[in-house]
Amino acid sequence: ITSNKFMRADYGRPLREFLTQEAAPRLLLDLGRTGTFDATVRPCIVLAGAAAADTGAVRAATVRGPAGGPDPAAFIERHGFDMEVAALADAGWSLAPPAWQSLRAKIETAGRPLGEYVNRELYRGITTGLNDAFVIDEETRARLIADDPNSAELIRPWLRGKDVRRWRADYADLYLIFTRRGTPIERYPAIEAHLSRFRRDLQPKQRRGAKRGRKPGSYQWFEIQDNIAYYRAFDQPKIIYPEIGRELRAFIDREGRLTNNKCFLIPGGDRYLLALLNSKLLDFYFRLAMPCLDDPFSGGDMEFRAVFMEHTPIAPAAEPTRQRLAALAEQIQTATQADP
Repeated sequence: ITSNKFMRADYGRPLREFLTQEAAPRLLLDLGRTGTFDATVRPCIVLAGAAAADTGAVRAATVRGPAGGPDPAAFIERHGFDMEVAALADAGWSLAPPAWQSLRAKIETAGRPLGEYVNRELYRGITTGLNDAFVIDEETRARLIADDPNSAELIRPWLRGKDVRRWRADYADLYLIFTRRGTPIERYPAIEAHLSRFRRDLQPKQRRGAKRGRKPGSYQWFEIQDNIAYYRAFDQPKIIYPEIGRELRAFIDREGRLTNNKCFLIPGGDRYLLALLNSKLLDFYFRLAMPCLDDPFSGGDMEFRAVFMEHTPIAPAAEPTRQRLAALAEQIQTATQADP
């Protein structure tokens, strides 16, 4: 009896590999949020033999909602299912009936990997190294522009992962001072004065263990920490979605907004792709395929980092179908933004 996190977390990979390659798993019971035990963790029960791994089946069940009664054996008998040991992937275990696994395989077979579909243009948002210095509110923005109109050239609307919803963003009136590499800070005296207040914490650390400063690097104290070589992608129409969520939430931004490092963006504003990413079909797929520290069918958060998302299958479609879905996605986004 242990926490269920090892089944999906990165740190659990060695244990997952051991159980499927060196042992013989016989029973996997994920108790999730049931409160079966007086513990803050989500428990699971694993029964495995000491024999070498085989290609047999393992009995599995996931308890969703209230616990399945006082008799675990009866619950497993009613709701359990057999899974091939080979279906327990090293990247993360998804306890799903064979019919679900079969549908997942069908989706993957029919689709083209997202990474290939978008030519590997799947970018993470911006890491500043010190948001307190670079992220400002409307009042500060107005003051900096009043002090020096040139400040407007570097101040951009800013979205956080939690601001991104399906089909829209709940903009929080925040802005980023976007001083990317090579910014001539002397042309922006108001912004230089603002950032100077944080200079000791903005300096790249010169030695390991230094208490103040950002991570070591070749950037200047007033520059955004990361290189952001793909910065022009922010100016294009682009799909934005957050890294973590109970569902994938995506919308197309056409206002040149920047995002924090809790978001990912796909340049181009492909409305057909947006329709698929927000669809119930891929929502089902994500719940089977994406890393998750708790059962995603019971409200657990999934992780949509690029390294995982790039394998998402994107189904081909004839041009009339693509156009129809793209038009519907545009209608939904327009209606959602007009009446959130």
